[in-house]
Amino acid sequence: MFTLGINAVYHDSSACLAEDGRIVAAAEEERFTRIKHAKRPVPFSTWELPFHAIDYCLESAGLALADIDHVAYSYDPYQLLGANADSATLELPLQPSARAHEGPAHTSPWDPLFLCYVVNAPRQLADGAPHHLRARFAKGAGPQYQWHFVDHHLSHEASAYFPSPFERAAVLTMDGRGERATASYGVGHGNHYERIEQIDLPHSLGLLYEDLTRYLGFLHSSDEYKVMALASFGKPRYLDSFREIVRCNEDGGYCIGPTDLERRFGPARLRGGPLEQRHFDIASSLQQVLEETVLHMTRWLHRNTGEDNLCMAGGVALNCVMNGMLRERGPFRDIWVQPAAGDAGTALGAALWVDACQRPQAERYYSMEHAFLG
Repeated sequence: MFTLGINAVYHDSSACLAEDGRIVAAAEEERFTRIKHAKRPVPFSTWELPFHAIDYCLESAGLALADIDHVAYSYDPYQLLGANADSATLELPLQPSARAHEGPAHTSPWDPLFLCYVVNAPRQLADGAPHHLRARFAKGAGPQYQWHFVDHHLSHEASAYFPSPFERAAVLTMDGRGERATASYGVGHGNHYERIEQIDLPHSLGLLYEDLTRYLGFLHSSDEYKVMALASFGKPRYLDSFREIVRCNEDGGYCIGPTDLERRFGPARLRGGPLEQRHFDIASSLQQVLEETVLHMTRWLHRNTGEDNLCMAGGVALNCVMNGMLRERGPFRDIWVQPAAGDAGTALGAALWVDACQRPQAERYYSMEHAFLG
């Protein structure tokens, strides 16, 4: 059984091909187009599918799209659209970017277009391949595969657990956002995985880190690693401010309050502007609060699962300084982080999740011992 995984909804577009629980190939679209992150995570780019990466994965197995049994797309629009989605119509302002937005901060007047593109992804895969790749995507007798929209955080969770070396483990994922979730907790054993808790928008460690990345003059959803590096040059002089923004609770989670970064810390740094000591200290303070919060989360997860092993994914799990802290101070004996912890890895996770659902009694034998998959 062949399952094609696709990530295209935000950024780091990618594809993955799984055969009976084993990864045959996985690749990011940026490797073929030379456009970093494949595209910017804006609503009107959501229609773009990673056709070059898909083509590579199919070619690796000597397959055409018509040979695929299942397609797993790492986002589920129906969580937001509801049961009547198939009869819904699109309402979009003529100039969404010029319209004053009155909804919550994590929503946008572009959202209807965004969801429309996601819902129409099956038709885009069937008919939208570039001319020079079309032979491998030719319809033939028409698509025979079954399409699956997979919860975004579930795709992260599956990418963390199913390729891990552990027979059983706790799982923690953290990123900017999925459909609603921003962090999730779960436990896996054998070929079975279950989510036990999640944190929803607007409370997001990933979005807070993005906000500070933008405040420090860098490109959000791209340059967060630079903020992590800046932290090593500073002192956590602004801990009290960030502890006011991020408050841990007794349930192993946290709440994010108003950020008001310019009010708290002064004018934002302009792109290319000088880096001042306060910028280093602000980054250092956020990094320490992030580590404190995630340590709090893992202690709750350890108590509530009783597992010794931890698997992690999601963009926040790319923070290797935080991961090193968890190795030294965290409650888990062993930790495995998905190498493609960001959204690129959701193509792999979605494929492995659908594979596990279609073969529920199958033995789980694949372990991701290297990342040389594409």
